[in-house]
Amino acid sequence: MDDLRSKPQSAGELMTILNSAQDNMGRGGRRVANFFIANLGETALLSGSEVASRCGVNASSVVRFVQTLGFSGYREFQSVLQQHLSASIVEARQSGAGGITLPEISKPLRLVLLADSGRSFNEAAEAAAKNFSAQYASTEIETESYASYDVQPEDFARRIESAAEKSDGIILVAREHPAINDAVRAATGRGLPVICLTTDLPLSGRAAYVGSDQYVSGATAAWLCGRMLPRGTAGKVLFVCSVPFRCHQDREQGFRHVLRSEFSTLAIDERVSSNESVEVIYEAVRRYIAKSGPPAAIYNVSGANLGVGRALEAEGLSNSTVFVGHELNANSRSLLERGIMDVTIGHDFDREIALSVDCIRTARQGIQPVNRITQSQVFTRFNCATF
Repeated sequence: MDDLRSKPQSAGELMTILNSAQDNMGRGGRRVANFFIANLGETALLSGSEVASRCGVNASSVVRFVQTLGFSGYREFQSVLQQHLSASIVEARQSGAGGITLPEISKPLRLVLLADSGRSFNEAAEAAAKNFSAQYASTEIETESYASYDVQPEDFARRIESAAEKSDGIILVAREHPAINDAVRAATGRGLPVICLTTDLPLSGRAAYVGSDQYVSGATAAWLCGRMLPRGTAGKVLFVCSVPFRCHQDREQGFRHVLRSEFSTLAIDERVSSNESVEVIYEAVRRYIAKSGPPAAIYNVSGANLGVGRALEAEGLSNSTVFVGHELNANSRSLLERGIMDVTIGHDFDREIALSVDCIRTARQGIQPVNRITQSQVFTRFNCATF
């Protein structure tokens, strides 16, 4: 496809170009153009790779396509679309441009991010939701977060019921519990999309899951623990868990599988609960060490990494016990930089919030959204500054 003209200055001008120039496009170009035409409002929320996946083309093809429109890249294309979409809808409807029907975005989508987790996890999720709302005026995300040790499942289920009354969709982080599953099932039964973020509730009837493959994350953690210890090390691994989140269970299964199959001289010696509390896990780890001696490694599938780190410091084990955990935040970054924590397995909250919103929009169009599996990210003290 040859360059069409100078960069479009409005969504309406872009639509006119896309409709008039399709004869000069190849098959892939027509596929991308048709997607933009049919999903103009949604495109303002999707990354170039997500558009490519929807269109069945390479991400580079999407970038080259928008460059032929006069844009420097996908980011500039999307920025112009976001800035001018509302005005272009009015313009297109007044002029009847080609009979194009553009999406209605005058009324913002009202969503609730409802999270039951550790404080640092909740803070990171809230920040990503606020960033998204600030960037996209078409979506308002209200956040309600509760520390797991402060809220009972039945109370949290009532929070779900309340959120369902005032929103167009829910992004949910929750433990597995019958009352919570029932509350989600009631919401989805009324047609309200509920997207599970990071930890799934597959028996609840939720619309979709967005997040990493947690089994693979746990398997990765086991491989890293085994490889960081001297080959053939015989030792004990202390496993730190929390309240029954599905993601914790999946991580444990993946961890145990790789430990058995790849590092048979290592074994999980005991499971202790953090309850997502720094103070609780600090005391639990120190009690374990007093009773059983220093572990070769500690794997924390839950939050409160700071409590594990403080316990290792207090026992003088910072340089000898391998410590692997999850979630890159200010606390885990500090532990990595100081050499107390060896590896953090994280994920891209901003991307996952965007994918969750996309799933809700898809569900509200009457289309069943698919699960969106994202890549885990491995951080050490050498690359944690990217946080």
